[in-house]
Amino acid sequence: MPNSEIMQIRRQVLQSALKWSRDGRNAKDRTTLAKEIIPEGSPRYRCCIHKERAVVEERLTAILDPDDGPVVRVLKEGCNGCEMHRYVVTDRCQNCVGHFCSVNCPKKTILFINNKAFIDQKSCVECGLCAKNCPYHAILELRRPCEESCPTKAISVRENRIASIQDEHCTSCGKCIVHCPFGAVVDTSQLVNLAQEIDQQNHNIYAVIAPAFVGQFGRKVAPGQVKSALLELGFKDVLEAALGADKTIELESEEYKERSAHGHQLMTSSCCPAYVYAVEKEKPDLASYISTTQSPMAQVSKIIKLNNPDAKVAFIGPCIAKKEEGKNPEVSVDFVITFEELLVWMEFEGINPAEKPNLLMEGPSSFAREFAKAGGVANALRAYLGENSPPTHQAEGIQNCLKALETYANNNEQGFLECMACEGGCVGGPRTMIARPVAERAVKDFALTSNSKA
Repeated sequence: MPNSEIMQIRRQVLQSALKWSRDGRNAKDRTTLAKEIIPEGSPRYRCCIHKERAVVEERLTAILDPDDGPVVRVLKEGCNGCEMHRYVVTDRCQNCVGHFCSVNCPKKTILFINNKAFIDQKSCVECGLCAKNCPYHAILELRRPCEESCPTKAISVRENRIASIQDEHCTSCGKCIVHCPFGAVVDTSQLVNLAQEIDQQNHNIYAVIAPAFVGQFGRKVAPGQVKSALLELGFKDVLEAALGADKTIELESEEYKERSAHGHQLMTSSCCPAYVYAVEKEKPDLASYISTTQSPMAQVSKIIKLNNPDAKVAFIGPCIAKKEEGKNPEVSVDFVITFEELLVWMEFEGINPAEKPNLLMEGPSSFAREFAKAGGVANALRAYLGENSPPTHQAEGIQNCLKALETYANNNEQGFLECMACEGGCVGGPRTMIARPVAERAVKDFALTSNSKA
């Protein structure tokens, strides 16, 4: 995700919430905390200091009450800063005799002043008929960044110009969060809850870190140093989610062979929750092609709790959709936080992973560690099945994935289709902190250190 002042604000609010919790102060008194975060003075981003504090209060609700509402949500106080009009008339308007724009406008919002059309934005309902019917293409459609970025059209702007997310279409992919220039779309955070659980020491808590973590905390920070930092935070142990990836590919390979034996020639991956949600919500008739095997996150959590029934598991990764997946009781994950939230936590505790011992990390195969990259799942399946491997296909981006699945299904294609919601795979996730090419190289290099190659 690109650096921005939105990122700085988000991290500041998380840090303040952690301190507030550590000090034992009333978590419900968000008004006081917002005043501490936004002290008296001139507003930097909004019309007034009170508006800025109101936005921070909404952010705090997503942090201190993460289970009260959806994972991806709109900050209503923040969203109304976006005053962009969807349709505007350009200088290409010829004031033609036909007046196709005004004639076809259902609300009669088109006015003509000095031989040029204008749109009365107060009454415009953004139906688009004016732009569609203008023969000179003089009316431009300027879509808001949140709307334009959403691959399933789950987000739209209502008459009050506040964005609204339709849960029945939302995949929690995080695209709208990344692209909103006002920071008005956010994801919930379990960071404070997790830190409290660690402090209370009522349970052994295990950290499960996604394979995309390599390189995310600094170019000179080795994977084993990240493990050291996590142990210093108070986790009982640190396991790579790639351990679960090895189990996932074993089960998916066996599932593919079983499906093939029953005449079902096409199967698609189940590791990416945003992709799975997209199929289930947008193409439910194709959901039967999704593998029934649970994701690596779920697999490694099962391994932990099989040996430690009273343990709790915290998954750490680059993905917002994993927060939604973690709410499923069948997944057996208690907390899901992102790399960025972990970085905020380490900074709050004064832990610099670059200064920590480089502990040994071993166990997963090289193929499992490369699950973080697009093509990693397909490569692992080919390696596992060897000569019996089916044709493998690959797609990235939710719309591309849905199109590929529909095409292969309609054409009765044979093989395994790997789909990733994020371009490049998990290394391109919404909460990554380094450029994708750098992350890809780091993941590849780390995979080469694995003792197990298959």
